[in-house]
Amino acid sequence: MEKNYDVLVKDRLFFGGAQDAEAAYSNEQVDVVIDVRVNGLTELEQQAAHYNYNHLPIADEEAQVAQSIDAVAKKIVAAYESGQKVYFHCGSGGGRAGVAATAVLMELGLADSLEEAEVAVKKARSQVTIRPNMATALKKLYEK
Repeated sequence: MEKNYDVLVKDRLFFGGAQDAEAAYSNEQVDVVIDVRVNGLTELEQQAAHYNYNHLPIADEEAQVAQSIDAVAKKIVAAYESGQKVYFHCGSGGGRAGVAATAVLMELGLADSLEEAEVAVKKARSQVTIRPNMATALKKLYEK
């Protein structure tokens, strides 16, 4: 299967677009797929998926953005720390998935600053763009 997703942590954490979840599952033998889109798979699509699907959206509503990013990052880190391989995605792999990847690097202590985390994420997946409201939420969470 074609590989249009990217590696965040070698052999363990992968991220990209929704259309690549099946490929990541097959190619990397991921244990869990986390969908961070507001609107995840339909019930029928979930039943047809060949992988362990989790819908954990990063919110659009200003009051919930930081909290939802925190929840996503902690879920990915918990899976990682328990030895699981994780693929997480948004629609295209350039928005919410990039935000989640940035937060995960901070949570794992693999970046010393938000700027360093964002640079690493964009190096892994060049199309990542962090929208202003998401950037504000990341600062709220990680710039103390």
